[in-house]
Amino acid sequence: MQIRTKIAIQFTIIIASILIIFSLAIYYTSENFRKQEFYKRLNDRAIQTAKLLKTLKITEKDKKKLRDANKTILTKLNAEKVLMFNEKDELVYASYEADSILFNPEFLTKVRKRKNVETSDWENQVIGTMYEDEEGKSYVVIASASDTYGKEKLQNILNTLIISFVIGISLTVFLGIIFAGQSLKPIAEINKEITNITAYNLKQKLNTGNNKDEIAHLALNFNQMLERLERSFELQKSFVSNASHELRTPLAAIKSEIQIALENNRSTDEYKVILRSLLTDNQRLIQLTNGLLQLAKSENKDNSLILKSTRVDELLFKAQEEVLSQNNNYKIMIDFDDIPDDDGWVSTNGNEALLLTVFTNLLENACKYSPKHEAEAKIRFNEKHCIVAVKDNGIGIPQSELSKIFEPFYRTQNASTYRGYGIGLSVCRRIIDMHQGKIEVTSEEGKGSTFEVTLPHL
Repeated sequence: MQIRTKIAIQFTIIIASILIIFSLAIYYTSENFRKQEFYKRLNDRAIQTAKLLKTLKITEKDKKKLRDANKTILTKLNAEKVLMFNEKDELVYASYEADSILFNPEFLTKVRKRKNVETSDWENQVIGTMYEDEEGKSYVVIASASDTYGKEKLQNILNTLIISFVIGISLTVFLGIIFAGQSLKPIAEINKEITNITAYNLKQKLNTGNNKDEIAHLALNFNQMLERLERSFELQKSFVSNASHELRTPLAAIKSEIQIALENNRSTDEYKVILRSLLTDNQRLIQLTNGLLQLAKSENKDNSLILKSTRVDELLFKAQEEVLSQNNNYKIMIDFDDIPDDDGWVSTNGNEALLLTVFTNLLENACKYSPKHEAEAKIRFNEKHCIVAVKDNGIGIPQSELSKIFEPFYRTQNASTYRGYGIGLSVCRRIIDMHQGKIEVTSEEGKGSTFEVTLPHL
């Protein structure tokens, strides 16, 4: 079912519900007003009849005169009957002649108790009321009649409401379809524009219209998504291009050394020199491949990543041990700004292997770019976070390049003479993002840099 049809149906159901509620309210109010008005007329008729009866002598001749007066002077009610009973429940007057007149003694008792009783039978409305004459005698006056005229008016109202309801629903369905079609027209245009967007023209953007309504916001969000996709594709292309370039260098060197070795017969010592050179290039290739794998893993935000309580200070000491085991000339100092009273303040919910990669990269970079190959790491904490600052006194980073150092394969100009591939910091940032933390850097060219990692602690 199309959205336009759904909207039209829902709109029709809402309008139909409103019309039914209002129609029932109008019909109920009209019916209640008709009954109350007719009861009032019956009550007036009963009182008028009792007053006229008391001005005449209670004889059969006078009763006949009163019946004639009811027919000529007073407005005639359909199927009208008026009965009057004295204190002994004796019928003293009836507005019609009959061989026998039926009445309910219990109803007379109820009227004397309540003074005024309104009821109805299948056809007529009945009212019973008390009347007291000048002599202090009380009478029960019962008047009944059929409100034929009022019921005809009520039926006309009901017919009018039904016709109005049918016409209203028909117009609602017709106008609802038109309205839904007009409202969804911008979405149809967006769908048409989207079909023309492919991986090769992500720069094409959707028309945002007035930039105010929900459709415009949808188009704006879609354009922003296209921009993110475009950046992702560019990053992917850059990754493949840079990876190919970086891998090609050691592979080309290995190929050249093998070709040179095969050109002539060489001594054992010469072959050993060539093999050592090949081993060095192979180690560079392995290091680069591991870096690329780490970068690829950090790009994959896997929800199944295993996180557990991990002590940040212990990870930092492990990273220190790993870096120093591979570089005997490096020096790394680790200290606390303050000793924590609670181990939870230096613990985070994280993946130990990934966080170890972060601290290893930061400590190794700090030593590598420092003339004395020294680095200093300090641990501090606050109510919410554990903070690790890695500081060096190395070459520093130019201010113009600070915002780019976390991009894959990016290397600053003053670091081009140092061994590296521009992968480590990019991996660090992605790992920290996965742990809902942040990594920041402050640096001054020629004086050194400080990388600060902030992680939420337990």
